[in-house]
Amino acid sequence: MNIKTTIRSIVRPTDPEDAAPQPPITQPDGKWIEMDYPRRIPPLQSRELRLWQRGFLTLIRVLAGETYDYTCFRLTARLGKVMPLHTLFFTQLLQHGRIPGDESERIVIRVAWRAGCQYEYAHHTRMALELGVPRAEIESLTNEADESWSPRLRAFMMAADELIATRTLSPLTYEDLRRELDPDQILEFTTLVGHYVMASMMLSVAGCPIEPAFELRQPAGASV
Repeated sequence: MNIKTTIRSIVRPTDPEDAAPQPPITQPDGKWIEMDYPRRIPPLQSRELRLWQRGFLTLIRVLAGETYDYTCFRLTARLGKVMPLHTLFFTQLLQHGRIPGDESERIVIRVAWRAGCQYEYAHHTRMALELGVPRAEIESLTNEADESWSPRLRAFMMAADELIATRTLSPLTYEDLRRELDPDQILEFTTLVGHYVMASMMLSVAGCPIEPAFELRQPAGASV
């Protein structure tokens, strides 16, 4: 953003409808939770935000290099004083954790797909691309298994699946993960998976709409 745009976004966020579209991402096959109840719990409007919430959203906009608020943050603003603590919590996990950021994004993409959360999948796919994860590899993360995966990536995907399905890790899966991560990283791994299961549930129950710039392209032949 240039200086004028940055100052303008600090004073007043722009309308998400006016944002330039992101590079197209096709929604892969999966058990996606459709937006049957869009805006069932709508994101807060500007007039409903307190002054400190506006300030915190401004900080997020500037750090993200955006001119508008993501709908997920307008939604979590409903959590009141929990919202900034929650934002700092998952930001630390993603950007400053013991697991490298590009690997964390791979894990989140897998969780979003398993949870059927279009919103998280749309955003974290693009975040992974920005961190240099090849598009072909990202697309492989929504396969049940893939021959192209390294042993490390396979251990991550299988462990994420098992945590979602059973809420724990079997001895075999734990040992596979232990070959790649130390005990502190394993705790971080389980926290990361658990957080994005929670976030996916919250966004799906609320019917949080995806910003127009991030909308997923439907596969060819898909019914609308």
